Amino acid sequence: MKNWRTLLLGVVLCANTAFAAPQEVDKVAAVVDNGVVLESEVNDMLMSVKQQSKEAKQQLPDDATLRHQILDRLIMDNIQLQMATKMGITVTDDDVNKAIANIAQQNNLTLDQLRSRLAYEGLNYNTYRTQIRKEMLISQVRNGEVRRRVTILPQEVDALAKQLAAQTGNEAEYNLSNILLPLPQNPTQDQVDQTELLAKKLVGELNRGADFAKMAMTYSADPHALDGGNMGWGKLQGLPSLFAQALATAKKGQVVGPIRSGVGFHILKVNDMRDVDQKVSVTEVHARHILLKTSVVLTDAQAQAKLEQVAAAIKSGRANFADEAKQLSQDPGSANQGGDLGWASPDMYDPAFRDALLKLKKGEISAPVRSSFGWHLIQLLDTRQVDRTDAVQKDKAYRLLFNRKFAEEAQSWMQEQRAQSYVKIMDGNGQ
Repeated sequence: MKNWRTLLLGVVLCANTAFAAPQEVDKVAAVVDNGVVLESEVNDMLMSVKQQSKEAKQQLPDDATLRHQILDRLIMDNIQLQMATKMGITVTDDDVNKAIANIAQQNNLTLDQLRSRLAYEGLNYNTYRTQIRKEMLISQVRNGEVRRRVTILPQEVDALAKQLAAQTGNEAEYNLSNILLPLPQNPTQDQVDQTELLAKKLVGELNRGADFAKMAMTYSADPHALDGGNMGWGKLQGLPSLFAQALATAKKGQVVGPIRSGVGFHILKVNDMRDVDQKVSVTEVHARHILLKTSVVLTDAQAQAKLEQVAAAIKSGRANFADEAKQLSQDPGSANQGGDLGWASPDMYDPAFRDALLKLKKGEISAPVRSSFGWHLIQLLDTRQVDRTDAVQKDKAYRLLFNRKFAEEAQSWMQEQRAQSYVKIMDGNGQ
């Protein structure tokens, strides 16, 4: 997960201009369908990228190359924002507030601390909010459009789940970086040959010690280019098949490629590797209860008092829990079974019920508990550990397949949108 500073690479630096001198009218950097990308947007993002790279002690390409990458990013963003407008997609202030609160929480900051950090870094809070809103709109457009292109068959899930289950011990996760040298739709053989030649040249330079992040910022058409090509952590099964095959025997620090895909040639670097335990064990509880629902004839106080009396009678041996449940409980699903709820995960229950249940020892009876359903008397009969690896493997297989196909389709979709859009790059004079 990227931190608050790098999550939104496009957040611009903004000074107080209340008393600033008159400035030149903002120039147009590119015309994009019915919109424009302004020079100020490019320059602001250029400053932000440089600041981030300075903090990370990361090498950068020359300004012209970096500007080209930034302009490409802003053009694609502009295309998607115009699509959001046409589709009627909106993001409310409340949505933005929740997103910012989540960013703060993920980075162990309060909202006030996040504001202070932004101010310290020279980032205007209102501009930050605007960029958050843009990123949310872009995400909604891309997710909605690309999801429709992803199809996952049940047999694909079963096959991958079996593959995951067949693996023994630990499962490796990879932290990867990617350089994508794009090919146009229906490329000529000469275009393929020239791009492959460049890819092999870059691999040679990288193997001789060239900085991968700088190379990514210079050459890559991947959405992660301005992050130095870093794709974060993932499992082999969640990567495109071509990547997974090429990385099967790769080692930490290794440069892999070039790899030909439907959108171009890829160069990968294994930044790091780690093992993840596959076994999943969950705790299940076997409980029973007596439920009394409050009404105009049974108040909260009366229900609570009645269950206290029942509990005292059971604990003294004057009454039996199952018999009392059959006579008193207003839970039709369990009353006839003496209140028996069977085996279940605690998370299946109402939060108040669950919390009270988890505090009990085997055989112990709770005090009366108020939940959204009424008042309960709960007894924990037993607990057990259950292997849920198979179910988790199927869920994991689906998510891995979805992420793999989504990543492949997203890249193709973005190239298609760019090819279908009218884009004119302006010269330095705005022409």
